[in-house]
Amino acid sequence: MKHFRFLIIFLLTIASGCSQYIKDTGSTIKEAFTGLPDTVVTAEKVTSLPYASIYARVNDGPRVFMVLAFTEPNPNTGSMRFKWLSSDGAMIATENGRIVKTLLLPSYNLLNFSGSSPRHVSGLESMSWQASYDWQPGYHFNQQASIQSSVIGEELITSLIWQKEAQKIAETVTISNTNKTYKNMFWIDRQGIVVKSKQWAIPEHLMIELEVLKPYKG
Repeated sequence: MKHFRFLIIFLLTIASGCSQYIKDTGSTIKEAFTGLPDTVVTAEKVTSLPYASIYARVNDGPRVFMVLAFTEPNPNTGSMRFKWLSSDGAMIATENGRIVKTLLLPSYNLLNFSGSSPRHVSGLESMSWQASYDWQPGYHFNQQASIQSSVIGEELITSLIWQKEAQKIAETVTISNTNKTYKNMFWIDRQGIVVKSKQWAIPEHLMIELEVLKPYKG
């Protein structure tokens, strides 16, 4: 209930103009589907906002600016779930950097992602694990997939207000009933935090790229 009240207050704050900067960026998910240019924010603005923030790009469209509305523990996984909002109320939920739910995206929405993966692959490790997807439209539930994860190297990642070395992890997602494969990429810093990703939230239908701007500090 506490988290729900916080979300309502947060949305009302945006609507009332207290977070007018977020509106001024034009960072709505709906606009991202109309061919507008990428949203651009300054380092000063990102730093001054009291929220963690990300850039998101949906299906290779323009990137949008999103802020962290709230976090809550997932009792089923033991991980913290982060809920990121655009200025028009669209939401992307992540756990350990992986997209597990979306809300109010214009086309497809992920209802739930569940999997047997560890938090992340470490060292030169490679592993296989199982996952399932639920999404709409079309009432697709319990769509099974196998995922192969492996470390492929390190890269220097530069964001708006930070720069750090990150481990690059590649995933191959194979859908069980079609044998079609899809590629995900994750960049994980030395603290085990996903700082950048390109992932199929819904295989074939919903590709989302995320880049951390202002990291969350719990």
